[in-house]
Amino acid sequence: MSKPKTFPYCMTLRLEPSMESELETLAYDWRLSKAGTIRQILRRAIAYEHELPDQYRQVHGGEL
Repeated sequence: MSKPKTFPYCMTLRLEPSMESELETLAYDWRLSKAGTIRQILRRAIAYEHELPDQYRQVHGGEL
């Protein structure tokens, strides 16, 4: 049995019904829980932001 992870933050995410359906589909496809899917999406978005050159962010509207 794996040790549960603790996270130093808490967020509430409210989704529209269509978004909820898409999230369930992604979670099923990725074989993760909905919370795990959201964490993966956020990690990828943060990693993508760090890969972008600073000039691109400044020209195209700032931070993610």
